[in-house]
Parts: sequence; structure tokens; C-alpha cells
Amino acid sequence: MADGGGMLTMTRMRWQGVYLFITLSGENLTRYEVCLTDKSGKRVFPLDEWDTQTGLLTVNITNLGGGRMADNGVWFFRYRVRDSHDAWKDLPITREVGYSLAGLDKVYRYGGIAYAYAVTFAIEGEGEALHCSMTCTYLVKNDTSRRRVFRAESSRWGSRMQRQLIYGLECGINGIYQIMSRLTPKKGTRVLLMSESRVPMNGNLKALDERIKARRLDKSTLKLSYWFHKTLEGSRFKILLLWLRLAFLAARQDIIFVDDYCPFFNSIKLHPKTTLVQVWHAGVGFKSVGYARFGTDGSPKPERCCYRQQDYAIVGGEALREVYAEVFGMDKKQCLPYGLMRLDGYLDPAKQAVFRETFYREHPELSGKKLILFAPTFRGASQRTSYYPYDKLDFAKIYEMCGDEYRFLIKQHPFISHKVPIGERYADRIFDFTSFPDINDLFYVTDILITDYSSNIYEFSLLERPMLFFVFDKEEYELTRGVHRTVNRYAPGKLCRTCDELIAAIQNGDFEQEKARRFVAENFDHSEGLAADRVIDNLILKKPMGGQ
Repeated sequence: MADGGGMLTMTRMRWQGVYLFITLSGENLTRYEVCLTDKSGKRVFPLDEWDTQTGLLTVNITNLGGGRMADNGVWFFRYRVRDSHDAWKDLPITREVGYSLAGLDKVYRYGGIAYAYAVTFAIEGEGEALHCSMTCTYLVKNDTSRRRVFRAESSRWGSRMQRQLIYGLECGINGIYQIMSRLTPKKGTRVLLMSESRVPMNGNLKALDERIKARRLDKSTLKLSYWFHKTLEGSRFKILLLWLRLAFLAARQDIIFVDDYCPFFNSIKLHPKTTLVQVWHAGVGFKSVGYARFGTDGSPKPERCCYRQQDYAIVGGEALREVYAEVFGMDKKQCLPYGLMRLDGYLDPAKQAVFRETFYREHPELSGKKLILFAPTFRGASQRTSYYPYDKLDFAKIYEMCGDEYRFLIKQHPFISHKVPIGERYADRIFDFTSFPDINDLFYVTDILITDYSSNIYEFSLLERPMLFFVFDKEEYELTRGVHRTVNRYAPGKLCRTCDELIAAIQNGDFEQEKARRFVAENFDHSEGLAADRVIDNLILKKPMGGQ
């Protein structure tokens, strides 16, 4: 059976002109019939051009039957036993087909350049049950990428009216910002530190704030302001009320530092004398974000996007400029390799010793044990839909593996609100540390890190301790979420596909640590801990320091 599962599987797809050729494999192909159908199954195009001897299915995109083309919408390839009248099943695909889908999108122009018919593909499902969807869209030339066509965004009148109302309110907030920003002189002294996804302030922004205060610039030169709200957790109208307040605050600023996606800047046009700097909350990881996801679900818009407002992005080193230029849709010269501010002092032995003393005083049950930290990223398309499949962790086997030597700490991604289902019987060896404020501090007491596609590998790699990668869904994640770099090539540690492999690697001390040493050499330029000073002197005080 093919890795897609099921009795009938799609093993290849290719185009030739208007013909889409699909190769199907399975036992006794004559038993099955295939169709193209919408999600509800109410609209069905039987696909009869199928050679059951070779498994080759031929689809003419201009004539699916009766001289008809697929209307606007999402369509699915499905199958069932011939003449059975059973419900149609999604046609599974192999992973090879999944990787090929990104290169199969087609655009057919007609009517000069005024119209087009687009056919795009996407991965659907999860785990082993992957299949694909085909979205067909009739497109009309738009005058400008800034113009919104609400009729195209929603076919429902109520939803369309709500979108128009929200857009009008956003334009009103932008108007308030424009007026207030022009009434406030820009002298280069007002600095705003803000996040719309992380509360309280931490990471790079916290390191910048602490360094500004350590140099007493807040007493002599700069006026600091702060804005930290988990904006996207509220209703749309609550968000607009927050943005109204933020418009007055942002309008007064000379330079604004953000650490993540900030949708407020989708709706306003920054004052030309205000500088927006992205310090990003993470180092380099694997999962695609920003414009690296352009054209996929949740991708940013071409122009009305906060990333387009950014003047600079602070990156960890020269090798990462190209990665973040792709993420933020900016020129490489705008990605400044000053190093990550939160790593200033990170390797200070005295700082580590103070933290360890405090930590074990607060958690005496962990004293004298080797600590394994499990810190994966979330699954799902967004903050609202994030989750983690805990059924992939065998708590009983992990508990047994820990014995008297290890303790297993779990720190989930901040997007995940559901409590880790550890259970009382395992609670003396397995602990939920999701609420622990700063994972970087937690690294000081971590002997082994287990992660997956998260960027936490960036900081942990500097400690030269073992890492394992629990990537049970490696192909599915790469296909559905998208990655900058493949885990196979760049992961600084051993890859484990099952919980049993993970446990065996720990018990056998099999971590492939030589990968971590290579990762550090490739990704770090600065080790002297002056990243915050570079940012302050170059971007705030505009007095370039040496050794950039």
C-alpha cells in the first residue's frame, strides 16, 4: 500500500496544456470510480477518462463534462467502489505528490490581460491521511494591489458588510494617526517598545529596555513608552478599540521596536520620520513565516502588511540576512546582523549560577536530577487554531524511562491554551512548565532539549548540550506548514520519528552532537554580547559604534 493510505492512491500529477494527468495506483483498479466534487459533495463531476490498465486519469480543465469548467471554489478528488452508491472518499496522495504540488499551480489568461482562470493546489488532512484540494478561481484585473474587492472576499452579504465596516473603522484609525503624528514634532527621542502577541515584555525587547536603563539613557536622552497586549485574542471590535488607543501612542513616536507580527501596522501608514524596527522574538528555526509563506494559507498581503512598513530587522548574524529578507519581504541591506539582544550576557556563568540556585530553591523536587525539556512548536494554521497532538507522547513510557535519574519538563508554545494532559499518576516525574516565563532561563538547568521545528534551538545550541528532534510528522509538517530549511539537512541533533526512538536515543546517549557544533559555527557571528549596544548606538542615537 502506498504511504498515502487507502485502497486507491494518487502517485503522480503533471500538466500538459489544459490536460491534468494523474496516475493512480491500487489493487484491481476496475473496481473504482473517481470524481471531482466540492466539499459538500453536492456538486460532482465524474472523471471517466481513466485507463484502469495503466492507472492514468486524464482531466481536461476546460471541459470536466458537458462543456463545463469548475466554478469558483475548492474541489476535491474522491473515489468509491463502482456502482456502490457509498459516500465518496478523499483520494489519498503520496508524499512525493505532496511535495510536487507547489509547482503545479496554473494561471490561464484570457480576454487580453483583463481576466484569468487560476488553478491552485493545497495539502489537506493531517497525519498519514493526506489528500489534496484544487481551488479554481476566476480572476479579474484589479487597478492596484491596495484596492479591496469585498465581493471577492465573501459571497455572503452580512459578512461582506461587516468587512466593509471594519475596513472603514481601520481607515478612521489611520486618519487619527495621520493627524496626531503630524501634530507631534519628531525629535528622535521617543521610543516605543511593543508587542501584539506577547505579555509581559520579554526576550529582545526586555534586553533592549534593560540596556537603555543601564546606560541611564531613559533619564537623560530618551522617553520610553510601552504597549503589550495579546491583541488577536480579542473580538474584532475590541481589537479596534485597542488600536484606537494605540494610534494616539504610536503617533508620538520617533522609533518603534516590535518583536513579532503586529497587525496594527497593516491598517496605518507610518509617518515618514518614524522608524519601525523588527527585533523578532526568535532565532532561526525551520517553519516558514511571513512572506516565506506567500501564496499559502495565512500568507501576508502584497502591500497592506505590517512587514512592508518595517525599516529594519535585527538578525543574529550575516548568514541569516537572506533568511529574514525573505520572511519580511525586504532588502538584505535592511537586515542588520547586530546579533540577538536577548543573548547579551546569556552565557555569563555568574548569571547562570544565580538562576540555578533560585530555581532549585523553588523546585527542590528537581534538585539532583537530570532535566529533559520538551519544548515543541504548535500545530495549526494560526494562534486561534493552534494545538499539539499529545497522543504522540507515550506518558507511561516516558515516566518509566525517567526512573530516578531524569525528570521530564514540558513547556508548550504560548499560543496553546490547553493544559498538558499529564495525569496524576505521572506527576512526580513529568511536569508542566508551560507557564514558566522565559525559556532561555530554563535552558540553564536543561540537560537535554527535545523540540521539533521551533527556533528555540538557536539559543540552546550555544550551551553545547544535547538536542533531539521529535518529528513524527516531518513530511506532513513540511508540506502543510512549509519550512525555510529542511529538518533533515539543518537540525542540530538526532531526528526521532516515534516516542520509542526518542526514549532509545536518551537511554543510549545517541544525540549526534557534531551537528550542533556545525550549526553554531554557521549561524553566529557575535559572541561578545554587545547586540543591544549596537541597536542603541546605530538606530536610536545614530552614533555608529565600531565592530559591527
